[in-house]
Amino acid sequence: MMGALVLKETRALLRDGRLWMLGGALFLLFVAMLATAQSGLRQAGQERREVEAASRSQWDHQGEKNPHRGAHFGLYAFKPASPLAGVEPGIDAQAGQALWLEPHRRNMAKFAPAADAPPSIGLGRLTPAFVLLTLVPLLIAVLGHGTVAQERESGTLRLLQACGARARPLVLGKWLGLCAGVGLVLMPALLIGAWLVVDRRGLPQALVLGAALIAYYAVWAALTVLVSMHSRSARAALLVLIAAWVTTIFVVPRLGAALVERSTPLPTGQAFWDAIARDIEQGLPGDGTASERLRAHEAALLAEHGVTRLEDLPFGANAKRRIFRDAYAARVHALHFSALWEAQLRQQVLLRGITWPSPMAPMRAIGSALAGTDLAHRRHFEDAAEQYRQRFTTLMDEWDLRATRGVTSFDSKYAGDAQWQAMPVWTYEPPGIGFALRSAWPDFAALALWLVAALTALALTARRVAP
Repeated sequence: MMGALVLKETRALLRDGRLWMLGGALFLLFVAMLATAQSGLRQAGQERREVEAASRSQWDHQGEKNPHRGAHFGLYAFKPASPLAGVEPGIDAQAGQALWLEPHRRNMAKFAPAADAPPSIGLGRLTPAFVLLTLVPLLIAVLGHGTVAQERESGTLRLLQACGARARPLVLGKWLGLCAGVGLVLMPALLIGAWLVVDRRGLPQALVLGAALIAYYAVWAALTVLVSMHSRSARAALLVLIAAWVTTIFVVPRLGAALVERSTPLPTGQAFWDAIARDIEQGLPGDGTASERLRAHEAALLAEHGVTRLEDLPFGANAKRRIFRDAYAARVHALHFSALWEAQLRQQVLLRGITWPSPMAPMRAIGSALAGTDLAHRRHFEDAAEQYRQRFTTLMDEWDLRATRGVTSFDSKYAGDAQWQAMPVWTYEPPGIGFALRSAWPDFAALALWLVAALTALALTARRVAP
């Protein structure tokens, strides 16, 4: 019986002209937006590689200069885009694409794509994820609002119950039929999207994303049938579903973001950098000021080597002092950046708690994690870039330490292209799918709970369907 019900509902849906008209429009919109996004992603990737090559070439051919002046020439570290970044740009659209790496200081990322976007972007970003997460649920609601209510209005529901049709198989059959009909229309778009986006490197993430989208659409289909089941008319069901769509898609996420920003604000950029400068200059508790720390370090060096002047040290005194100061500065930067990341993580946890009434919230978080555009992947990239920054500045100072004796003038030029080219090239390997699954497991759990709750409500209330 269940198979016959599903087949009947699927055929009825496929004969509905609205499915092909609205589904076709979404298909064209999704493919066009995805092709545009991928084209922009490829262009941005090409520009990134060109800038990286030019920056490295300039670094490698600085000519003769003081090694510390050469280190201040600096290098760029760019965050590579994953294959799915064009589908769900996540926070990468608002965060910077590149980190400027230089001695003494850890910088924030800059060159955010949103800074180059037109003013209308504030009305909402039109991305392939917008179609998948926002417009497809609306399509499900428009197509499925009359699954039960329309049969109640026409008297068919009463006739079915009089013929002995049980309510629960009837309702579940309508849910499965709605899922099957929408799936048949969406499948070509998803297959074309996979062909445009996915390569072997991103295939596992794409498969998991596809499974999550199926669960997400199943939730919306269950909610649609549930509302239709308890509405006296198809028009009333449609109004309730549109109100629910607006609330869960737009109101809840934006209200949650506003509440999080108000309740757990992040420090301003000025306050953040002032705190770092203060802790470096005045010292962390018990460490003394910068001048006190440096005097103690120099005294220990002189005592260790049995000399009374820095000029008599058997190695580069300036380089040794820089290594000491930079190690302390890196420690202070690590403390403050770690506190900033933890504050952002607390915001993320609070946002999950506030936006639980919206199934789109966990689905969007899952998409960002699988695309490598969430907070966890951003931190992984910036921490890797910071490790490289400390490595290349330390290597330069260690070479200076060995190449000189005593105190040398900052204007002395004794490093050349051989030293610049000896620095390792920046490379970054993004984490695999396991990292994404671990970072987004609360969102997977929330989506699974939504699906279980929707199907449970559908099954438990099916017995009370009034003809």
